[in-house]
Amino acid sequence: MKKWLVLLLLLLALSTAALAGIFIYEPKDKTTTFDKVVMLKGIGKDLKIIKINDQAIPVNSKGAFACGLVLRPGKNLVEIRALDLYGDHFVKSLSLLGMRTFPDVESPYEGKKHWARNQIVYLASLGFIEGYPDDNFYPGNPVTRGELATWIARTKQLSVPALTEDVFFDVPKEHWRAPYVKAVVDAGYMKGYDNQTFGLDDPISRRKAAEVVVATEGIDVVERVKPLFIDVPKAERGAFPIYLAKEKGLLKGVSENLPVYEPDRALTRAEAAVLLARFDRSQNAVQWLFNFDKGFTSAAYSAVNLEPKIISFTINPVTIIARQKSTVRLQAQLDPRQNLSPISKVSVNLTELGCMPDVQLFDDGSHGDLEKDDQIYTLNLSFEPKESGSKMLYVIAVDRLGWQGGGEASLTIVE
Repeated sequence: MKKWLVLLLLLLALSTAALAGIFIYEPKDKTTTFDKVVMLKGIGKDLKIIKINDQAIPVNSKGAFACGLVLRPGKNLVEIRALDLYGDHFVKSLSLLGMRTFPDVESPYEGKKHWARNQIVYLASLGFIEGYPDDNFYPGNPVTRGELATWIARTKQLSVPALTEDVFFDVPKEHWRAPYVKAVVDAGYMKGYDNQTFGLDDPISRRKAAEVVVATEGIDVVERVKPLFIDVPKAERGAFPIYLAKEKGLLKGVSENLPVYEPDRALTRAEAAVLLARFDRSQNAVQWLFNFDKGFTSAAYSAVNLEPKIISFTINPVTIIARQKSTVRLQAQLDPRQNLSPISKVSVNLTELGCMPDVQLFDDGSHGDLEKDDQIYTLNLSFEPKESGSKMLYVIAVDRLGWQGGGEASLTIVE
């Protein structure tokens, strides 16, 4: 009997504990995801305030709360802090790993994903390499000297200097790759063609890439090397770095069946990624990336996002006369976004008035807007209504992530 009583009390205690504090439905702790934005959903009892990564989050009458987590590539910390009506504080944290990939790397070819997919994903998730502005990687494109310099500087975690003068004539200090080129050149890993020219956008040959690898990884030059490729004679200039890098496992040929290297062909972006992934520092970084016990600090806070909130949407005047030209002022006041994704557009659907379905409101001091950047979006609309009746207008605010919030107001048209 006593055992049953103890068990009952234990179950009661566990049930009470479950109701206290906060519970997170999703995402699960230690989640690895390729999604750039994931939803956080949770619930609490008698909550007064809840903040996620220092951002206040609204709680509904049932204690439920939700927000978007905008994940950076790599490690993301999510810290949930709550205060209930009784003054009790609760803290939970989630460790999330945001992986980065590219559509053209994931697209299967002959039933298989790209041969360098894993290395590209790991290095992109670490922030060592980047894709193109259209979000593709273009693995078969030649890697440029500027790209390779940038990727090496990041992989080797070189100190990137603030520039006061141009690095080369073709690498002005204003170019975003210039500090990386400077760091790599100062480290002795790469050189310019001469004192004036680096060839920022030029491809780099597989022969030259071998020289860069030997310099970057500090491979000691030996007197004897074993000739391993039929298209790279031992006596040929540049053969030594190729064979040294091959013996160290950093470079490989282009065929599993033939000892061919193709030294004069341009190194592709995929080949460059695989090459960098073989560096000792890269391999250590990948191990660190997947270690959920390290690196999750406040510096790794994920960004938080909420849908835009329209505080009010008004039409002035609220009554106009049919078949008579009138001007009405449409105003939508938005809740300040602060650290949330900025608003990209506020628009109103005017099809009820026989006008366009997507007409923009402004917060730039134009089109009837009185004050710039005050979160009040305005449009002075002049038109001649064709028919009477009550017309409902809908306004939508969209942020840069595509999240939407809406509001509505009615306009009465009389005879």
